[in-house]
Amino acid sequence: MDLMGGYLLIILVLFSANLALLFGNNKLNNSKIAILSLSYAIISFALINISSYLNVNLLDYFSYIFLILALIIFLILFYGIKRDIKLSIYASSAIFFISIVLFASQTELMFFDSVIYSLLVFVVLFFIYQLSKLLIHAKRPYAVIISEFMCLFSILMFILALTFNSTINLDYTMFNSFLILTPLYQLMYVVIGIVVVIVIGVLLNESNGGNS
Repeated sequence: MDLMGGYLLIILVLFSANLALLFGNNKLNNSKIAILSLSYAIISFALINISSYLNVNLLDYFSYIFLILALIIFLILFYGIKRDIKLSIYASSAIFFISIVLFASQTELMFFDSVIYSLLVFVVLFFIYQLSKLLIHAKRPYAVIISEFMCLFSILMFILALTFNSTINLDYTMFNSFLILTPLYQLMYVVIGIVVVIVIGVLLNESNGGNS
């Protein structure tokens, strides 16, 4: 996996989780969320494959793209969630698909890779939505849980904006792949850690009666 492929993977996971949490407000049954997850996976698959044929070099602009993503997520957080959850879903979906096009156009993924990425969208959307059924019953308001995730999401995008130029210019031959110490893997560990912290925080808050 190249660097841009790794960034695309992170975008797919975080946006899919964000959309799943937003869908949690709608109380969809398993059939509807399965169809919805499959639809997003199919669209993602199509966009990844179509975008791979685009011959546009945007690497010099990805610091700004990450910054714009961070600002848009903050805007959805502060305006969309409080006023219109459907607007938040539409806006997040649009940014999600646009991001796929931007990142996929900068990498050369194999057909098998695009299949795996699309399946990942389905899995994350479906299973995070199942988790949202439990989070809705937590003492902490569900809107606050979504806001916390989106806030961390936005902060991560801001960090990527600040570090992109340094990361893209690194000499990756200095890293030992056996030890899995490349910046991309470290970044993936950070994302996984953020999700784990959110889940643990919610569960601890629930066990303490919502007083923390």
